[in-house]
Amino acid sequence: MALRGMGVSTRRDQLTIMTDLLEIVQQPQRLTHILYKSNMSYGQLSRYLDDMIEMGFLETRSKPFKSYIITDKGKQFILMLDTKKPKIDLVQQSN
Repeated sequence: MALRGMGVSTRRDQLTIMTDLLEIVQQPQRLTHILYKSNMSYGQLSRYLDDMIEMGFLETRSKPFKSYIITDKGKQFILMLDTKKPKIDLVQQSN
């Protein structure tokens, strides 16, 4: 990728991945749909989903199909990160 030569990392950090996943599951989503939209391997995605369920950010549903959906705690997490983002960006730019 062209950005690598310029010293810009194209990898996502854990908070970015978690936020991306929470944005994807605003509505109930099947595992395969999350997999395609997240651009992650099955193993990585499974670990993140399991961790986020354990943290209370996601829940699974079985009707009408097995799906994942964001919880109120997950929505609060996204809001918290959105309010902190400008401050975090400024700190990262100064380093």
